[in-house]
Formats: sequence, C-alpha cells, structure tokens
Amino acid sequence: MSALFVIRAFSYLVLPLLLAGAVLVIDKRANTRERRLETLAVFMFGFGAASGIAGALGHFFASDAVAEAIGWPTGSPFQLEMGFANLAMGVLAAIAVSRRDGLREATVIGGAILSVGAFVVHMIDLIGHGNLAPGNTLINVTNLGRPAVLIFLLWALRRAEASPGSEQEEERFAGWQQAQASLGGTAGAGVGIGLGTGTAIGRPLVGLLLGLVGGVALGLVMRRRTLAQAAVVGPPAAD
Repeated sequence: MSALFVIRAFSYLVLPLLLAGAVLVIDKRANTRERRLETLAVFMFGFGAASGIAGALGHFFASDAVAEAIGWPTGSPFQLEMGFANLAMGVLAAIAVSRRDGLREATVIGGAILSVGAFVVHMIDLIGHGNLAPGNTLINVTNLGRPAVLIFLLWALRRAEASPGSEQEEERFAGWQQAQASLGGTAGAGVGIGLGTGTAIGRPLVGLLLGLVGGVALGLVMRRRTLAQAAVVGPPAAD
C-alpha cells in the first residue's frame, strides 16, 4: 500500500513538472519567462484536476479501502463529504487549466486550505495515536507539495505579467496558451484514468504508463490542431 502512495505522489506532483520541462525543451515558442511559467502552471493544474477527481472516485467507490489506508474506521459517511470536496477542487482545477484570471488564485486558495487542513488532521492523528499508515503519513507529501508549487507559480506568473513587455493580452500568446493547456489537461486526464484503472486491477504502474502514453499522444494531437487553428506565430527567438 505504501508503494501506491509513492506512485501517486510522483504522478501528481513530480510527473507534471517533468513533462512540462520536456515541453519547454522541445517547444521553441516557450522562450520567454512568462511562457515558461505558464507551461508549468497548465501542467500542474491539469494534473491537479486528475488528482482531485481520482481522489473523489476513491472516496465514493472505494471508501473502505481508503479508510484502511489512512488507518481510520470504515463505513463513515464523511467519506462522501470528502469525495465531494475533492471533486469540487478537481473540477475547478480543470477549468483553471486554460484560465488566466482570478479563478486560478481562488482554486489554489481553496485547494491549499483543504490540503493543509488535511495535513494538520493527519499530524494530530500521528502524534496523538501513533498512526503510521501510508494514508496518514505519505499522503502529506502531496498535501503540502502541490499547494506550495502552485502558489509559487502563480506568484511568479503575476510578476511576469505585470512586468514591461508582458504579452498576456496578445492574440498569439492566447492561441499558444490554449495549445499548451490542451496538452497539459489531456496528459493529466490520461494519467488519472490510467492510474485509477491500474489501481483498481492491482497494476498501478502499468496503468500509469499506459495512461501517460495515451494522454500525451492525444494531447500532442490536440495541441497541434489548436496551434494550426490559431495560426500561432511565436515571438522572435532570443539571441
């Protein structure tokens, strides 16, 4: 069970940053600070949507297994409430993938309150009852890591947008950003579906790999179509 939480932490925290880094290496249009930060943000939001929705499905349909992984009693109706809370955060993150307004901040604030609150509850249980179950300990890597990364990215993005020469209102930037959002969102969905399916059949790594390949492949197709429709022309390459 502990291996599953390590896989989940990698999938929803480390993997989106690795994929975004790969895109930055390949995409010659991502040659400004604003575009690099935006690429990282869309992948984090895309994978955050997958994480929230996958977490909701776990609370809804595998509530006893989730409770056992946390080291808590099974059969509590609070599982349903947590499921809806995770679903709300996942849906908001999915919408925020392609948005560049205050919805992103609102989504991160709500998600951070939920995640940090969960961390505090887990720590109280750990200190008070010595609960070392993976769902009460390892889960805190993502509970703290994801909000920290997203808060930093939004702060850096707002600074870049406020700087002279920001291109956030340019049509070519909007088209490029939509293409990146298509890739990040679809890749996140593929990983979420693959990991969820793989976990259900006892093969989380296989599901993760298949979902990753399928999500990235479909995302690249959608990204290419979006760029073609927008007829995006990137900014001049830096010397």
